[in-house]
Amino acid sequence: MNESPDTPPPDFVGRILAALGFGAALGVGLQGLVTWTVRMLQRGGAPATAPALTSAPALVLLLGTLAAIVAAGLAAWVLLAVIRNPWRQAMLAIVAGLGSFVLSLVTLPIDRAFGPSGLLGLVGVSTLACLLLARRITASRKPA
Repeated sequence: MNESPDTPPPDFVGRILAALGFGAALGVGLQGLVTWTVRMLQRGGAPATAPALTSAPALVLLLGTLAAIVAAGLAAWVLLAVIRNPWRQAMLAIVAGLGSFVLSLVTLPIDRAFGPSGLLGLVGVSTLACLLLARRITASRKPA
Protein backbone atom coordinates (compact mmCIF):
# COMPACT_ATOMS: atom_id res chain seq x y z
CA MET A 1 0.00 0.00 0.00
CA ASN A 2 1.61 3.19 -1.18
CA GLU A 3 -0.47 5.72 0.63
CA SER A 4 0.59 9.26 1.20
CA PRO A 5 0.95 10.47 4.79
CA ASP A 6 -2.09 12.70 4.23
CA THR A 7 -4.38 9.79 3.33
CA PRO A 8 -6.58 8.92 6.30
CA PRO A 9 -6.83 5.25 7.27
CA PRO A 10 -9.93 3.51 5.92
CA ASP A 11 -13.00 3.58 8.10
CA PHE A 12 -14.29 0.02 8.53
CA VAL A 13 -17.15 0.79 10.91
CA GLY A 14 -19.80 0.65 8.19
CA ARG A 15 -18.32 -2.55 6.77
CA ILE A 16 -18.19 -4.15 10.23
CA LEU A 17 -21.80 -3.25 11.00
CA ALA A 18 -22.96 -4.55 7.62
CA ALA A 19 -21.03 -7.82 8.10
CA LEU A 20 -22.47 -8.30 11.58
CA GLY A 21 -25.96 -7.60 10.25
CA PHE A 22 -25.46 -10.01 7.36
CA GLY A 23 -24.27 -12.77 9.70
CA ALA A 24 -27.14 -12.18 12.10
CA ALA A 25 -29.74 -12.13 9.31
CA LEU A 26 -28.28 -15.29 7.80
CA GLY A 27 -28.36 -17.08 11.17
CA VAL A 28 -31.93 -16.01 11.89
CA GLY A 29 -33.08 -17.13 8.45
CA LEU A 30 -31.38 -20.50 8.81
CA GLN A 31 -32.82 -20.95 12.28
CA GLY A 32 -36.25 -20.16 10.86
CA LEU A 33 -35.73 -22.98 8.36
CA VAL A 34 -34.60 -25.29 11.17
CA THR A 35 -37.69 -24.50 13.23
CA TRP A 36 -39.94 -24.95 10.20
CA THR A 37 -38.31 -28.34 9.47
CA VAL A 38 -38.77 -29.46 13.07
CA ARG A 39 -42.44 -28.49 12.94
CA MET A 40 -42.93 -30.41 9.70
CA LEU A 41 -41.23 -33.50 11.20
CA GLN A 42 -43.39 -33.24 14.31
CA ARG A 43 -46.52 -32.89 12.20
CA GLY A 44 -45.76 -36.06 10.24
CA GLY A 45 -44.78 -38.24 13.19
CA ALA A 46 -46.46 -39.74 16.21
CA PRO A 47 -46.37 -37.74 19.45
CA ALA A 48 -43.38 -38.54 21.61
CA THR A 49 -44.06 -40.33 24.87
CA ALA A 50 -40.76 -39.18 26.39
CA PRO A 51 -38.04 -36.73 25.39
CA ALA A 52 -35.48 -38.39 23.12
CA LEU A 53 -32.37 -36.70 21.77
CA THR A 54 -32.15 -39.36 19.06
CA SER A 55 -35.45 -38.45 17.43
CA ALA A 56 -35.37 -36.74 14.05
CA PRO A 57 -36.86 -33.44 15.30
CA ALA A 58 -34.34 -33.26 18.16
CA LEU A 59 -31.39 -33.98 15.89
CA VAL A 60 -32.53 -31.41 13.33
CA LEU A 61 -33.02 -28.84 16.07
CA LEU A 62 -29.66 -29.42 17.75
CA LEU A 63 -27.52 -29.85 14.65
CA GLY A 64 -29.41 -27.24 12.64
CA THR A 65 -29.05 -24.63 15.38
CA LEU A 66 -25.33 -25.29 15.61
CA ALA A 67 -25.02 -25.12 11.81
CA ALA A 68 -26.91 -21.80 11.72
CA ILE A 69 -24.59 -20.31 14.36
CA VAL A 70 -21.48 -21.53 12.52
CA ALA A 71 -22.79 -20.29 9.14
CA ALA A 72 -23.49 -16.84 10.58
CA GLY A 73 -20.01 -16.67 12.09
CA LEU A 74 -18.32 -17.89 8.92
CA ALA A 75 -20.21 -15.39 6.78
CA ALA A 76 -19.12 -12.55 9.05
CA TRP A 77 -15.55 -13.91 9.08
CA VAL A 78 -15.37 -13.85 5.27
CA LEU A 79 -16.92 -10.41 4.99
CA LEU A 80 -14.56 -9.04 7.64
CA ALA A 81 -11.40 -10.25 5.90
CA VAL A 82 -10.83 -6.68 4.73
CA ILE A 83 -9.90 -5.54 8.26
CA ARG A 84 -6.79 -7.79 8.11
CA ASN A 85 -6.72 -8.47 11.82
CA PRO A 86 -7.49 -12.12 12.60
CA TRP A 87 -8.17 -11.44 16.27
CA ARG A 88 -10.79 -8.76 15.61
CA GLN A 89 -12.15 -10.75 12.69
CA ALA A 90 -12.63 -13.80 14.93
CA MET A 91 -14.17 -11.86 17.80
CA LEU A 92 -16.64 -10.10 15.50
CA ALA A 93 -17.49 -13.40 13.79
CA ILE A 94 -18.25 -14.92 17.20
CA VAL A 95 -20.45 -11.94 18.01
CA ALA A 96 -22.33 -12.42 14.72
CA GLY A 97 -22.76 -16.15 15.30
CA LEU A 98 -23.92 -15.97 18.89
CA GLY A 99 -25.91 -12.81 18.22
CA SER A 100 -27.78 -14.63 15.48
CA PHE A 101 -28.69 -17.33 18.00
CA VAL A 102 -30.07 -14.77 20.44
CA LEU A 103 -32.01 -13.03 17.68
CA SER A 104 -33.31 -16.36 16.40
CA LEU A 105 -35.25 -16.84 19.62
CA VAL A 106 -37.91 -14.80 17.81
CA THR A 107 -38.74 -17.96 15.83
CA LEU A 108 -40.63 -19.42 18.80
CA PRO A 109 -43.21 -16.65 19.20
CA ILE A 110 -43.53 -16.36 15.42
CA ASP A 111 -44.20 -20.09 15.22
CA ARG A 112 -46.81 -19.90 17.98
CA ALA A 113 -48.54 -16.85 16.53
CA PHE A 114 -48.38 -17.53 12.78
CA GLY A 115 -47.36 -21.17 12.39
CA PRO A 116 -45.23 -22.53 9.56
CA SER A 117 -46.18 -19.73 7.17
CA GLY A 118 -44.88 -17.20 9.68
CA LEU A 119 -41.58 -19.05 9.85
CA LEU A 120 -41.29 -19.00 6.07
CA GLY A 121 -42.10 -15.28 6.16
CA LEU A 122 -39.24 -14.80 8.64
CA VAL A 123 -36.95 -16.70 6.28
CA GLY A 124 -38.05 -14.40 3.46
CA VAL A 125 -37.42 -11.26 5.48
CA SER A 126 -34.01 -12.58 6.50
CA THR A 127 -33.17 -13.39 2.89
CA LEU A 128 -34.17 -9.88 1.83
CA ALA A 129 -32.01 -8.40 4.60
CA CYS A 130 -29.04 -10.53 3.48
CA LEU A 131 -29.49 -9.42 -0.13
CA LEU A 132 -29.68 -5.75 0.80
CA LEU A 133 -26.65 -5.97 3.06
CA ALA A 134 -24.68 -7.91 0.45
CA ARG A 135 -25.52 -5.22 -2.08
CA ARG A 136 -24.33 -2.54 0.32
CA ILE A 137 -21.12 -4.40 1.06
CA THR A 138 -20.30 -4.97 -2.61
CA ALA A 139 -21.09 -1.33 -3.40
CA SER A 140 -18.62 -0.24 -0.72
CA ARG A 141 -15.88 -2.31 -2.41
CA LYS A 142 -16.11 -0.40 -5.66
CA PRO A 143 -13.58 2.39 -6.06
CA ALA A 144 -14.95 5.88 -5.80
